[in-house]
Amino acid sequence: MNFLKHNKFFFTLLFLFLVLFISLQFISCNSGDNLEEIISSINSEEQKAKSLREELLLYEGLSEDAKLATEDLITLSTVEKDQHRFWNNILNPSENIFTNWKNKSPESINADLTRLYSRLRNLCKKNNINFNQNESTGGNLFGVANQAEEKKYGFGLSSYDGFWPSFSKNEAKLLGIQSKIISTLIEYLTESSNGEHRIKLLTVSREPVGQEDSQHIAGDQLTSPNFADKLVRYNGGIKSFAFVIKFKGHTSHARSFINQLRPPFLVKDLIVNRSAESTASFTTQSTPSPFSGQSSDSGTPLPIVQNVESTFTFLIEYIYEIERDFESFLVGSLKSIQLIEEPLQKFLELSGNSKMNARLDKIFLDREIR
Repeated sequence: MNFLKHNKFFFTLLFLFLVLFISLQFISCNSGDNLEEIISSINSEEQKAKSLREELLLYEGLSEDAKLATEDLITLSTVEKDQHRFWNNILNPSENIFTNWKNKSPESINADLTRLYSRLRNLCKKNNINFNQNESTGGNLFGVANQAEEKKYGFGLSSYDGFWPSFSKNEAKLLGIQSKIISTLIEYLTESSNGEHRIKLLTVSREPVGQEDSQHIAGDQLTSPNFADKLVRYNGGIKSFAFVIKFKGHTSHARSFINQLRPPFLVKDLIVNRSAESTASFTTQSTPSPFSGQSSDSGTPLPIVQNVESTFTFLIEYIYEIERDFESFLVGSLKSIQLIEEPLQKFLELSGNSKMNARLDKIFLDREIR
């Protein structure tokens, strides 16, 4: 007993350690059953973490790709904006005859065409423009122009001077548009003339506008070889009319004529031939003598051209329609392609098509409802 009294502290510690040991032993026995499950769970989580790290490797550099994609988006929007501006300038809707055409009946177009003949003939006569004469009419002994031939000049539309077949409404419309285009070309030619030098209008050729027109166009049809290869039009994209106007005159006439041909007129080819009727006289060249103040005659004849006329042949393309419906293309694409709204809206704003956002918002809303 005395030993216990003198070692009370020791036995107290011993008791506490004994209680702690029994407690730990009890806890160990109770948790031993769950230890394997905990280890298995830890291993499973490690496998999941490893799998996630491997998946994240697939998205490595995604931010850089997004930056490059945004730069490409800006570039594309700039290209789209420039393309829209370019083709709009070529089409020139404010002055385009096709775009501003008002619907008329075939009979009304026939009446307009009848008035057009006399107006253009009088306009050419007032502006020193003569017409190419038909060789089959025979020469005039007095050198007077054959007035009957001048009155019959048809400006590429001679088949319908006093004759009007049964055109469909669309074919009559296209023929009426062509007549207005030809009228504009003749007006440009009259603006290029002057009282000092005459212009001789040789040929005005055009393409037929339909089946009925092709049966009656006769000698007015454009037959230049490979002319279609020189045009900018193509199926499903750009529609145009092609004309050939051929006249004899001076270079100043051709230069003034070209300067007036602004879009939708495009000059696609120009052939210049010196007139076969050109005449030249010759004079001798005088050179100063090094031994006296008098000039010596070298005897070398120099030509002096008296007739400087040339024959100018223009292939002219008139752009009347450009099938470039960007809105329909985009809406059609959205039906089969899933796009993110924000980049698309940015593209539309930068390309000048922000007005389309309202329609696209409706499309995205319909998708969410479905």
